Amino acid sequence: MKKIFVSLVILMMSCGVAAANIVYTTAEGGLGMIQISSSSSADVTGVTYNGEAGSIAAPYWENNTSNGTGNSKIIFITPVESNDPELSGDTALRFASSSKLTTPLDNEDKPIILENTYGRPIVASTNGGASLYLATGATVREYDTENFKIRNVYSYKSDDISPNPEIKGVLTTDYRVYVLVARNITVSADLVLSLNGLLTLNTENVEKWELPFTDSRAHTISLLSSSRIAVGCDDGVYVTTKSKTTQLVSTDIPVVAICKDTGKGFYYILQSEDADGTKTNSLYHYEENQEPAALLTGITGNSAQLIKDPKYKVIAALIGEEIALINMEDDDVFEIYTATELGGTVAGGTPISAAASSSSGNSASSSSGCQLTGAGLVLILAMLTKLQFRRK
Repeated sequence: MKKIFVSLVILMMSCGVAAANIVYTTAEGGLGMIQISSSSSADVTGVTYNGEAGSIAAPYWENNTSNGTGNSKIIFITPVESNDPELSGDTALRFASSSKLTTPLDNEDKPIILENTYGRPIVASTNGGASLYLATGATVREYDTENFKIRNVYSYKSDDISPNPEIKGVLTTDYRVYVLVARNITVSADLVLSLNGLLTLNTENVEKWELPFTDSRAHTISLLSSSRIAVGCDDGVYVTTKSKTTQLVSTDIPVVAICKDTGKGFYYILQSEDADGTKTNSLYHYEENQEPAALLTGITGNSAQLIKDPKYKVIAALIGEEIALINMEDDDVFEIYTATELGGTVAGGTPISAAASSSSGNSASSSSGCQLTGAGLVLILAMLTKLQFRRK
């Protein structure tokens, strides 16, 4: 069996088409699609476009019409590694929709240049068609989707000693931008920055929601509501707001992925690593006032990501080295796609990315609520171990 690491993007089809599409990328730069047609059925097309290794895909809402409605497109970003500010940034190609992944809209020899963003960015899809957010290091950059020029920049400055602050996640709503920042936890706690939508260097536009001051590192964030953020840490899941932070799930294994369910709960993935560097994953479902339920356990592999299709109430779990589809009505795992079916092999590492959009734009109400990317979650190829899925 061939090995694969992929990034996931879920897109809702417009024009009355009764299907949702999962767009995925392979480590080699392949771009493919899985079409969900109901809460218990799906089909995979395999790779339809071959780009450069390490590229990631994300949807964005392009507000390009006179009445402000616009349409949804896919941007395919290829990382460029550089510390030279005089050089250009990462490159990108656009695709018209998730159903048209064979030919990009842009000339491959003259791609979009994302100035000052270098190497495996965290990508947050736009709200209202105005912006695309990319984060690397301690900086978030806002790009105008009309021309992909930088509109605003926000950098978090910290007095902590080395290592420097690092952005682990970015979420957007119609009114705010949330940024998860990891700091030197021997000095300061990790925190969530709540920005009022203006990415400027004026820090008066920022609220700081500090996580508990422990030796637990934060890894991922997910949107539970317009003002409640779930944070996955070494010791469990915390929910933070402007006024307080509460631990909802306690674990002794790091939580590396979270995604909201259809109610007040969420799905999450635990990922452990042994002395040999082998990673093992387990998927759980937390519901209010109940013990978390294990859905998939003991899955070997580096990948760990969740994204929700709100149309058919399906969770797509990139876990280990395969993609599993789960019906959220009864937590039934109704489909598992292998690397052979997805059509990709692994030649190195690739970051995880995920996002959700609909035919009416990307907003707090239509978003999946799942973290968009993890720049720190660069997946390095490990020895292939046969994956075993067990359901409780």
